[in-house]
Amino acid sequence: MRRKPYSFVRANRRRWKLTQRELALLLGLATGGAVSRIERSSRTPKTATLVACGVVFGLSAAELFPSLHEQIEEAVLGAAKALHDGLEGKNDEESERKRALLEGILARAISRNRPKKV
Repeated sequence: MRRKPYSFVRANRRRWKLTQRELALLLGLATGGAVSRIERSSRTPKTATLVACGVVFGLSAAELFPSLHEQIEEAVLGAAKALHDGLEGKNDEESERKRALLEGILARAISRNRPKKV
């Protein structure tokens, strides 16, 4: 079963005592209803809105939209693994450069998901 995406836009908007209409104005959206749909996760925000939310609240898209970030990360990691597997046995310079990038992507994901030592 797929989890419903969740965002921290509503919590941050309320923290700063903004109305949905005021946040819509800051984000360049037409109405407060557009903010409501983002807050309820019934609408995936466009790239410009993701960036604008980060500018407004001083947080990354991953912090504001953790489940959306996780879904996108999973898709990218799957594609990176498939592309890496497709390079198996190729030792030319181009393939080595691609492999280095892909291994970096996978290593960053592993280190982010590893439990922190206390």
